[in-house]
Amino acid sequence: MKFSSSRYLFPLVLLVVFAVLYFPTIGTGFLTDDFLDCSHTLREVPAAFSSQYGGGYRPLMILSWALDNSIWSVENQSGWHFTNLILLLVSSLLLYILLGRFLRKPAAIYSGTALFMFSFPMAVAVARVSWRTTILALIPLLASLILISIWSKDSKRKWIPFVAALLYLISLLVKETALAALPVMALVAYCSAADESKRRKTIWTIVIGCVPLIIYGVLRFRAMGFGVNYAESTFFGSFMVKNLMLQNSIVWRPWLSGASARLLFLLYPVAVYFGVPKWKNRILLFSMGIFLMLPVSNLTLRPDLSVAALPGAALFLGFLVERFHGRKFLYPVLSVLFAGIILFSRDEIRTLGTASDYVDRTTERLAEIADELPGNGPLFVDGVNNAVGVYGTFWPGEYMVPMECLGIQPGRFVTGTDRIWEALIREGDSGFLVFMSDDAIHYTSAPVSIDMYPELPDTTLLLSGSIPAGNLIRYPSCRGSDESGSLYLVSPIYPDSVIAIVPERRDGFSFYDLAAVPLWLVSDEAAVIMAGSTTELVFSSRNASRERALEIMELKEEQRAI
Repeated sequence: MKFSSSRYLFPLVLLVVFAVLYFPTIGTGFLTDDFLDCSHTLREVPAAFSSQYGGGYRPLMILSWALDNSIWSVENQSGWHFTNLILLLVSSLLLYILLGRFLRKPAAIYSGTALFMFSFPMAVAVARVSWRTTILALIPLLASLILISIWSKDSKRKWIPFVAALLYLISLLVKETALAALPVMALVAYCSAADESKRRKTIWTIVIGCVPLIIYGVLRFRAMGFGVNYAESTFFGSFMVKNLMLQNSIVWRPWLSGASARLLFLLYPVAVYFGVPKWKNRILLFSMGIFLMLPVSNLTLRPDLSVAALPGAALFLGFLVERFHGRKFLYPVLSVLFAGIILFSRDEIRTLGTASDYVDRTTERLAEIADELPGNGPLFVDGVNNAVGVYGTFWPGEYMVPMECLGIQPGRFVTGTDRIWEALIREGDSGFLVFMSDDAIHYTSAPVSIDMYPELPDTTLLLSGSIPAGNLIRYPSCRGSDESGSLYLVSPIYPDSVIAIVPERRDGFSFYDLAAVPLWLVSDEAAVIMAGSTTELVFSSRNASRERALEIMELKEEQRAI
């Protein structure tokens, strides 16, 4: 490749945009999955190679979390994001080298690299600590493809394909995203090799590439058996084609936002046919768009998963730029294309920053509330937003780890409202229910205790329309006929909301577990209960939630004993 003076301009522009776009992510804290991944330690790594650990078989990913935890600690979340930036730069450099194996024009190579660096999938994968998984798995895969291309084209060093196979195995041990990448490896060899050695080098690549697949399969089987992380991954259907189209289109947001899978199904082949020279290159691009995305094509669309589609998209853009190089419209079109992509990525990074700010602000407020309320019994929190925009904030009900990550020790257990009775039994006989306002600043609290429901005689009521709860709030459950529908509760705590209480069907009657409804536990006599139709209810002192909590705790003890 011969470079003009623009060889200095292109990388300078990339670095400037990189700094402006990604340096703000240094200040982004942990979100949802991050709070689980940040807790891994180096002691856990050996177990990750021999068992199902951390939700699947990804031992080198566990090693990555453990190293960050060892270097930065959970309280220095900026360090974890700095690691993400290093991974982005390394993967971008490898992608640049790979593109240089197929493209001749510097503008084409840098355009493809820019798409890889600044697209929406990469932006959110870098901005979220736990979404680095696809980037980290992509690094050894890209290095493997580069070595295959070098060996196939002009090298007689026999060790190169074996190193490429080792890198492929490393990619699989990070995350199984590249499980179907063998056809891509074979086509890279075919497209790179001279005519007289195409067949031999391609077949040899396939043979060598099967070795890491077999090794990975054996290791995974020994660790997990035939289990998979997501049951959907084992089901094949026509919707996979739709997901493949949509997952690849995420790379081009906002320009293809809203495009249907049918339109994309027609658009992609036409674009590749007219934009990419030679059939071997077209087939390579199709294989990258299909086989690198195939392992996730059954999962719910998620932008970070589309990072695996970026090498193919970058190569396509490179071929397109090379095809129209010298045309006057090329650089204005590229400017508009990248302006939209970069601005869209910037907005998504800002949204993630807003979600992070909400987590920090709410966590600190919960710690203040824990200090304000008397005693040291557990707090059960309701009303925390679990998503800002489309990005998760907390795992529902999990507030202790976020506090730990901010260096806060609240002195009491703070959790959600789905484990009230289990926590009351385990942590103490009393605590507080806390209902947060929308601004996560103001709150309402009320005490709850393990013995808050005394034994009372059953009370039968014919409910029609709505009535004040009155003394009924002293009962933890009620039952109706098999035809009884949902009950509805309006509490002074949330006067503008109607809470539906859905019955369980039990042996010919409807059972309402009122003690499982946080607002019922703290309602006063002014609360209103409603029914959609006239129904006879028998209110009882049976506390089914407490019974269920005791059963769960006994089961956990039995499992620990085993």
